[in-house]
Amino acid sequence: MTAAARRPGLDVLRVLAVAAVAWFHFGFRMQVTGEAGPLMAGDPGGLARYGYLGVSVFFAISGYVISISTEGRDAYGFAVARIARLWPTYVVCMSLTAAVMLTVPELGLPVGLTQYLANLTMLAPFLGQPFMDGAYWSIIAEIIFYAWVGVLMVARVWRNWQVWIAAVWLVIAALDLAVVESDLLRRLLLTEFAGFFAFGMMLRALERGETAAGVVLVAAFVQALAGAAAGAAKLPEAYAGAVFSIPVVLACVSAGLLVLALLVRLPAGAVPVGPVSLAGRATYPFYLLHQHIGYAAYFLLVPAIGLAGTTLALIAGLTAVALLISGVLETPAARAIRAFGAGVRAFALARIRAA
Repeated sequence: MTAAARRPGLDVLRVLAVAAVAWFHFGFRMQVTGEAGPLMAGDPGGLARYGYLGVSVFFAISGYVISISTEGRDAYGFAVARIARLWPTYVVCMSLTAAVMLTVPELGLPVGLTQYLANLTMLAPFLGQPFMDGAYWSIIAEIIFYAWVGVLMVARVWRNWQVWIAAVWLVIAALDLAVVESDLLRRLLLTEFAGFFAFGMMLRALERGETAAGVVLVAAFVQALAGAAAGAAKLPEAYAGAVFSIPVVLACVSAGLLVLALLVRLPAGAVPVGPVSLAGRATYPFYLLHQHIGYAAYFLLVPAIGLAGTTLALIAGLTAVALLISGVLETPAARAIRAFGAGVRAFALARIRAA
């Protein structure tokens, strides 16, 4: 979205969601996994373990924002806009992460030239390489969602059939979670997160006054709860038997989605739009940078300045770098990619006409 079209409430929620994810990684995950070194291994935090749900909130925001982003665009324009928004910042943040990992080999986190080159595509797992940072898994989920949107735009069904698309997706997701339990469906159709994406889509459909959007919105809410509960049930195996309370997970998801539904209607004058918009844009580079660089910071700095000092220094440093990237890099890089995309389109059209 352009700065003028940004919803300030979404930027507020983006900040809250990325803070929750950082809290999860620094207040829970690194204590369980020992990824930040032996000094940080120990008893994990309590509520911090639920911060991972901030990623699901991002998916719901994405469903809403992508519905807006496709309006007035064809599939090619949509693809160029997504690449312009995501790829340049990703490359810079991934490169910074690789540089930090190279300087702190004691962490034992994977980093190498082949891995780096594969990560430049944003699709490293499809090339048989690990992510440069563990947080990147959600980028793959977003790209799969974008790809399906692009396919539906090419098929000319996305614009007028979003409510039905969401409804069918939710039925497939419900069947998969309850009966089929297919790993292929989970990966290809994002069945664990379908409710979140569809919830955002239906919020926008409601704004457009589409018939039955409210009914599908409620179904998406229920499916989001079911997907979150199914995901939480698998986490003890990944985190050394740590307990994740399903009622707490459901309460967090409910709160996140209800807050999203309220904040999309937040009027521009309710918050200082400029600073809030800047903070919202900075959440993307912050998210990309925070996990492994954060582990390196805790590994290196805790012995010198302690846990609290390291946390303050880390958050301040990550915020400054994220603001710098979003304020200096994103706009000119996105403009250059959009111009290149427009040039490719013009060239292709000219060749078609000539033929």
